[in-house]
Amino acid sequence: MKPFTPRPYQNLIINHELDLPRCNVWAGMGMGKTVATLTALEDLYMVGMETQPTLVLAPLRVARSTWPDEVDKWNHFHNIDVQPIVGNVKERRDALKNTNASVFTTNYDNLVWLVETLGDKWPFATVIADESTRLKSFRLRKGGKRAAALAKVAHKHVRRWVNLTGTPSPNGLVDLWGQSWFIDQGERLGRTYSAFTSRWFNSIRFPGQ
Repeated sequence: MKPFTPRPYQNLIINHELDLPRCNVWAGMGMGKTVATLTALEDLYMVGMETQPTLVLAPLRVARSTWPDEVDKWNHFHNIDVQPIVGNVKERRDALKNTNASVFTTNYDNLVWLVETLGDKWPFATVIADESTRLKSFRLRKGGKRAAALAKVAHKHVRRWVNLTGTPSPNGLVDLWGQSWFIDQGERLGRTYSAFTSRWFNSIRFPGQ
């Protein structure tokens, strides 16, 4: 393990997450979003501002290895123990029983199962959506099943929410609404996707279309 000295932009990330319970962090690959976010969580657990476990959503490899490895890399994590929720159903159920873990990680493909399994006993007061563009397809009435399942708990049981990505709008600004809904339920960009696109975008018809 080695000591962690945050770079100036990592301090910005840490303070941003501490100051705003629900926020977006847009920073490029390799800028240390993971260690900065874990440091913010460490601070919250250390002073008792957070006592419930945190859920990190990420691509499978990142959920299985990147987040646990990041904690093992630095010596300032005294309140963070990461438990991946991956594998077959039995392995995932056993992982949920780990009462020593403060941070649980799982991949987006497990979202429907996780929400259905936990139901109203959802324990995670903080959710970190790593590669949050996976949520861009969310719509209130239609859209991806994983994001729709997550929407059931996002504002009912979750106090803190952080979207992490280096590419918030890979296909254009229309990608922002689905992710942002999990932050503020459409307060800034529009209550529905239709309201968002109607206000901020114009349809252009080209000759021959």
